[in-house]
Amino acid sequence: MSSTQKYIYILFTGLSLTLGACSIPSKVNKKEIPAIPEQFNALKAADSTSMAQLKYADFFKDPHLLAVIETVLKHNFDKQIAAEQLKIASAYLLARKGALLPSVQAGINASGTRYGKHTIEGVGNFDTNLSPNIDESQKVNTSFTPNYWLGLSVGWEVDLWGKLSNLKRAAQQRFLASNQARDLMQSSLVTQAASLYYELISLDKMSAILKDNISLQERALEIVQIQKEVGRATELAVQQFNAQLANTEAVWVEMQQQTANIENQLLALMGQFEGHIKRSAKIEPVHLPFKTSYGHPAQLLHYRPDIKMAYAELEASHADAKAARAAFFPTLSLSSYAAFNAFNTSHLFNPTSMVYQLLGNMVAPVFQQNQLKSQFRVASAQQEIAFLQYQKTVVGAFQEVRTLMQYMENNEKVLGLKIKEVTALANSVEISNDLYVSGYANYLEIINAQRSKRAADLDLVQARRNQAQAMIQLYKALGGGWQ
Repeated sequence: MSSTQKYIYILFTGLSLTLGACSIPSKVNKKEIPAIPEQFNALKAADSTSMAQLKYADFFKDPHLLAVIETVLKHNFDKQIAAEQLKIASAYLLARKGALLPSVQAGINASGTRYGKHTIEGVGNFDTNLSPNIDESQKVNTSFTPNYWLGLSVGWEVDLWGKLSNLKRAAQQRFLASNQARDLMQSSLVTQAASLYYELISLDKMSAILKDNISLQERALEIVQIQKEVGRATELAVQQFNAQLANTEAVWVEMQQQTANIENQLLALMGQFEGHIKRSAKIEPVHLPFKTSYGHPAQLLHYRPDIKMAYAELEASHADAKAARAAFFPTLSLSSYAAFNAFNTSHLFNPTSMVYQLLGNMVAPVFQQNQLKSQFRVASAQQEIAFLQYQKTVVGAFQEVRTLMQYMENNEKVLGLKIKEVTALANSVEISNDLYVSGYANYLEIINAQRSKRAADLDLVQARRNQAQAMIQLYKALGGGWQ
């Protein structure tokens, strides 16, 4: 038997003995993920296309809004933090990739030692100098013995059981999860900016309605004051009109504060201390020549960053569990070095000063089973948590889309009814004014008609705002906004 065969025999004999000393957990298996339903609504067939396929610049057509979104994506602090976190994940991945490769180090060492005459080294050096087998260049300075070393050393942990490769896979999946987290952040920022933008427009419209209402009430107050002077109205009527005017003016002031609050929120999102948000007068967030398309539920798995992030975390946890199991097996490491080593610098780079070493080392866990078992149990529990979190994310995404679809359908009906209400109340205000001037209606009927008209106008703006906000949220829920 050759020396190499003896080495391999000893190596695998030791391996079999150490494996027998360990109680290795059973193999880690993936759980089957339940299928997602084929359509969002049983009464509606699934679309082949989805709004999520559109880039935000194609979904939103308002140039002022697009300018706001570009500023948000450029200067938002959360977006910048997400980018830095992605760099951290990339660095971890680089480290895990490197763990699979041999490590190479260059070293240089110079030392000098005075050995005592009654030490093994001192006696050995003295005897060496008396040997007839060496020449003058090989004699050692016994009073002070120098030593010079210059070379390379190599170390490598052999990935026999897949521990290192699984740790690398876990790092890869967490890098993908960080990438999806960045996309999720962009989707959230885009839709949040759009929601605040259209909230501002709706507040502008409501403020304009209140301003018009204030002008109407001021004219009505002038009329009732004139009628009081000629004896056709009482002081009570004048005070009632005054009170209604003051109430409307107070609501208008509150509306200005709400506008300032929303504008400041949007400025903070843009990473700015101050400024004015330029905006148009239209509430409609999209101006597209096709109907709202929801796509197929399975497309959520492809478009939604939070689902893709949860899946990457699930894959990472599975790789972690496999790596934790592999830790029960022995670790095989190889090391070597090649160097120039001499006690005289004039002979350091001679071929005869070349030295090298090869070493194989196998270490198996024997008395640290509780530690390894606890690590494996933690990894297994984390895998189960990731599996449940993925299911939760998918179910939540499906129900979010379904809820928004139902909301938009019902709010469309509300919008139509509110338009009818506003039209009817506008007619009632004109009729009440004519009847009051003719003496067939009292001032309370005018006040009630104006109050109802004002409330209906504001409700109509809110209904349009709600529809716009639902459209924006649906775009995000389907997985749009990050492209």
